[in-house]
Amino acid sequence: MQRGTVGRHGDGWRGRWREDGRLRATRTVRTKGEASRLLDAELRRIELGERWMPPITLEELAERFLAQYAAGPETVKFARRRLVRPVAALGAAQAGDVTPEAIQRVLAAVPGKAWRYDICRTLRMTYRFGVANRLVASNPAALVRIPMPRRSERMLPFESWAEVEAVAEEAGAWGPLIIFMADTGARPGEAIRLEHRHVHGSRVELPGTKTAGAWRTVHMTGRGVGAVRMPPRAMWIRRVFNVHGRPISWPYFTREVWHPALTLAGLEKRPPYSLRHTFAYWSLRAGVPIATLAREMGHASTERTFSVYDGWCHEMGADAAALRAAWAGETARMNADPR
Repeated sequence: MQRGTVGRHGDGWRGRWREDGRLRATRTVRTKGEASRLLDAELRRIELGERWMPPITLEELAERFLAQYAAGPETVKFARRRLVRPVAALGAAQAGDVTPEAIQRVLAAVPGKAWRYDICRTLRMTYRFGVANRLVASNPAALVRIPMPRRSERMLPFESWAEVEAVAEEAGAWGPLIIFMADTGARPGEAIRLEHRHVHGSRVELPGTKTAGAWRTVHMTGRGVGAVRMPPRAMWIRRVFNVHGRPISWPYFTREVWHPALTLAGLEKRPPYSLRHTFAYWSLRAGVPIATLAREMGHASTERTFSVYDGWCHEMGADAAALRAAWAGETARMNADPR
């Protein structure tokens, strides 16, 4: 077994060992204990050989993980928000030394089941990236058990236009924004960035915020067209939805407008993002093909759309069976009566 020694060097300490026939040394440090730890790390590297992985802190691993999404600033922003608490509590620790128990303690202090689940899921993705790139040996976050929030907590859609319009009415001047999001499936960031030049009659070009170049065209119904035309427009105001010419503050809208409007309308609490889920839910109920829905929602593939809304696709199975039965009946009638 490879061995080394720790000895004095100048005003400090350093470890020395022999590798490939040559005598090597660690950097000089102040204490003997620190020199011993450095030497042990080098001996561990030699012992593991190809299985050895360079030390990396959780904070460094998180930055490496986020760097791969540099082309999508909104993705980086939301992922960074979810990693704030784990990095603040465990960021200085070696990523490979973090235990499931330590992660569980961090999550226990997070209010809200849905937010705990989102943080844990992002942490799992971070460690999965580290394992795939040989930065860490295992994924401790995968061993943490966080109950998945019920669908009602994550993506509760509105059942009808009457519910959406009730919330829009209670929201006052913000009502058109609510109706527009339900009619187009726009993400919050896309809705508040919408400019008048993006609107062409009943068509609207949504400025994608998830990845670069995610622009897409959505056809609005009469309600969506009316919502775009409703806000007062001045020649110098570019954005459709604004507050006296200033950009909308989404946290303010959520806290001061959205939640009070839901309460006044007598509806269950849900995030504003549920308006996007409402668009998907209504589209599936109306029989819109999932490939068309994926394109209108700006998803890169139908696989992404199905993974999010597969439960609702199953709910629409009875409608699909009815359509097939109607088609079969019509075909049989035509075959029986060739006239």
